[in-house]
Amino acid sequence: MAFDLHTHTIYSDGLSTPEELVKRAKAKGLTGIALTDHDTVEGLPAFLAAGRDQGLVCVPGVELSTELEGVEFHILGYQVDHTHTPLRKRLQEVLASRQERARGMVDLLARHGMELAWEEIVGEKPNAFVGRFQIYRALKAKKLIGTDEDRKAFNYWLGPQGVAYLPHRELSTLEAFNLIQAAGGWPVLAHPGRLGDDRLIPTLVDHGLAGLEVYYPEHSPEVTAKYLALARDFGLLVTGGSDYHGIPEERDLGDGLIEEMEAYLPFLWQ
Repeated sequence: MAFDLHTHTIYSDGLSTPEELVKRAKAKGLTGIALTDHDTVEGLPAFLAAGRDQGLVCVPGVELSTELEGVEFHILGYQVDHTHTPLRKRLQEVLASRQERARGMVDLLARHGMELAWEEIVGEKPNAFVGRFQIYRALKAKKLIGTDEDRKAFNYWLGPQGVAYLPHRELSTLEAFNLIQAAGGWPVLAHPGRLGDDRLIPTLVDHGLAGLEVYYPEHSPEVTAKYLALARDFGLLVTGGSDYHGIPEERDLGDGLIEEMEAYLPFLWQ
């Protein structure tokens, strides 16, 4: 049995609809997937319905971009109740704040001669999630940057030290834990190998961190082994996922999956 527990759709920064995502997972031979769109649960009803139609285990989730002591943490919440009113209300506030942040980054790009109209980024969904990858794709579409296979242009303009980067101010990590838990979910730290800083993981554990995303396409074997040992040391769940967005040149659905996950993850069968 194989699961991919980190995917995105058009409701955040992916290219697939929830229905297309489920059909692709079924075609790939996966047992189940989780939908973890950034800062929104709006795609979950269609995702869960498609899972029932396709006979696929579908885990409702979300990925929250958070900050603690100046460090950015992406927190995956699994088995969240997408009808939970406090969660939905707070996520609407977060999305509004993210749009303000994105407009600020677009202004910074323009000061450096990289001009984008807002419509070139959001298309026909002006009230939707807007993140760095939407801006990045718009830069590519306008040919302001090239194919960027090594991601140097992305990092130069939009990476954490980038010319046009603005930090997240929308949600603290501990508030995110509270939101996920209040909605019946399990908080898991996404792609810890991308952090470059493990010093706050014990603090996260003390405040209810349930797991680590150990298996991830950008984790080397050494990094995977490191976080597998760390998860065992802290008694955390071990998860894995592709961070799939449906972009052809990026990782594919099923990359970073973990086999036989039902032995480790009680939330899969809720």
